[in-house]
Amino acid sequence: MSKITASANGQECTVRIPGVCTGNSETVVWAHANGSAAGKGIGMKSPDLLGAYACQACHDCYDRRTPLPKGECREDIELAFWEGHARSLNILLALGLVKAT
Repeated sequence: MSKITASANGQECTVRIPGVCTGNSETVVWAHANGSAAGKGIGMKSPDLLGAYACQACHDCYDRRTPLPKGECREDIELAFWEGHARSLNILLALGLVKAT
């Protein structure tokens, strides 16, 4: 486990999908970005840098393990993930796990 994925323990969910997010920090994990643009492929996760702190409910929705909430489309879920990614990067910077140049 990398320092980035380990840092998810006890963090707040940064993805915050409306109608999905439980806000339960006990279930937060480091969710890796989906799609080939993020480096994901069959049997391959994207790099740790391309992820976000997500509660189990948001992670399941983003990874398509649960249905979309009523009134939401896949693009809304992607936007929530990438907004969460930006929030997560700011946390990683504050923790000293990544550095800006």
